[in-house]
Amino acid sequence: MKHCILLLLLCLSSSISRAQEYVQKQDSDSLRWAVAAREFQEGHYEKACSLYLDLSNYAIATYQDINSRKVEDLRNKFSIDEVQLQRNLQQNRLLRLIWIAGIILLVVFVGCFFYIRRQNRWLAHSREELNRAKALAEESIRNKSLFLSNMSHEIKTPLNALSGFAEVLTMPEIDEATREQCNDIIQLNSELLLKLINDVIDISCLDVANMKFNIKPCDAVALCRNVVKTLSAIKQTDAEMIFETDLDVLELDTDVERLQQLLINLQVNATKFTKQGSITLKLEKTDNGMARFSVTDTGCGIPLEKQARIFERFEKLNEKAQGTGLGLSICQLIIKRLNGDIWIDSEYTQGCRFVFVHPLKQEVRS
Repeated sequence: MKHCILLLLLCLSSSISRAQEYVQKQDSDSLRWAVAAREFQEGHYEKACSLYLDLSNYAIATYQDINSRKVEDLRNKFSIDEVQLQRNLQQNRLLRLIWIAGIILLVVFVGCFFYIRRQNRWLAHSREELNRAKALAEESIRNKSLFLSNMSHEIKTPLNALSGFAEVLTMPEIDEATREQCNDIIQLNSELLLKLINDVIDISCLDVANMKFNIKPCDAVALCRNVVKTLSAIKQTDAEMIFETDLDVLELDTDVERLQQLLINLQVNATKFTKQGSITLKLEKTDNGMARFSVTDTGCGIPLEKQARIFERFEKLNEKAQGTGLGLSICQLIIKRLNGDIWIDSEYTQGCRFVFVHPLKQEVRS
């Protein structure tokens, strides 16, 4: 604190001394001008002229000194301003570079973000495709295994029957009744073997996209009556085969053979699980221009947890039952190719009810 006070007193004393010198100098100049004027008034012209010359030279020297000081001050100030200007220019240039670098980094960051996001989407899509292909491959392997196991079992049974009973027929000691019974068994197993082969051919043919359907007008009422009549004659169950409809005629565009195959498959499938009661085929016309078919039985039904998979290939409600598990898959493929749809009525609980719809009019498609 004492040092600060001493510095302040020194500054004040120097300012006061400079002020006194300036005042004394002003007083000295005024005195000299007064002496020169008095000498001029007294007629001492040479002396007055000499004093005036001295004062003029002194004034010129003082003016030059003041001007040089001012010029020096201006030069120093300009130098300081120029340095500050250069510093400001450098700062502005640096800020501009920082902004440009920031914008470039932002653009690069945004570009990298969108590129990484696009790559992640592509990788996710590729991963989904890979998983889908893997699932299809696993499903194909599973179906192949199921197909081989089912077909080996299903084909072996009728072949063994054919071989065994054909050998029995060669025995000379059997009676006529036994011979006829063996012949019936051979005929039944031959038909069963033929149906298995037809199912395999159908499932492979229906998978081919360019398979042609022979679309032509057909009376659905007459077709249903014929199917029910035929199955009633060859059924292997005590259940009654019934056909219900309020229509006399219902003409629709379809492939007659495929529609008949669909109806037969559904009703034969019902006979496997309906030993008593009834199997009813119902035909009606909907308000939106569709024919609605339903096959209702009073059998054991299908559990809800299995209904979602019942149309899959080689899916069987009872693994011990005769068949390949392809019948319902074939039905679904047929009706899809005919622009219709098929499903299970889950609200019906007295057995099982399959429902499918078929358009009345459609274009010929392959």
